[in-house]
Amino acid sequence: MKDELTLKEKGAKKLFEWKQFVHELNEQLHHEVSDAKEEFERQKKKLRTWLDSLENDLDHAIDVSKEKAEGIKASIEELRVQAALGRAEAEDLMHDQQKKLVKGLHDLKHKIHTLYDSSKEDAQSFKEKVEDKVDDFHTRFDLFRLQWHLGMTEARQEWKEKKKELSHRLHEVNTKLDHLEEEASDKWTGFSSEMSEAWDHFKKAFKS
Repeated sequence: MKDELTLKEKGAKKLFEWKQFVHELNEQLHHEVSDAKEEFERQKKKLRTWLDSLENDLDHAIDVSKEKAEGIKASIEELRVQAALGRAEAEDLMHDQQKKLVKGLHDLKHKIHTLYDSSKEDAQSFKEKVEDKVDDFHTRFDLFRLQWHLGMTEARQEWKEKKKELSHRLHEVNTKLDHLEEEASDKWTGFSSEMSEAWDHFKKAFKS
């Protein structure tokens, strides 16, 4: 009974986080280009704060070899440097920052993914938590790229169509979350894979 309660509590927490993320992405989606630039700076600051927290967690993580920990810390530091760069007023510099942040997040996720050879529950939980957060930042910075690339005057109509598509897919994700919330009392297992599929469907719109 205690384990089942813990599972439900974890599920409820995850559902809340996903719903909050959908809300924040929807707000970001509807920013004007100038407002998106301001939000970009705020997300860089949030990323720096999270990287500090991650480094601290890594120091106390179980089953992490010194060699692997140092490799991850090197990626953290590289990403921290990029996130700490000053505001880029020129468009090409702004795009360059976004590109390097996405690359840094990709490299960090790769190192986290190969962090554990162990299948211990605590180790897997730590890895999945970090990977989820990296994916969140990755999605935000991918959205900035679309806003700046398609939000310019010459691509304004294309951006309107893309924004409509992304808004529709976010609505689909949120509807899925509402259904899972209604079923929460007796259906927690498996909901994570269902939501991963829904998020993958949303993220494909960034590539199409």
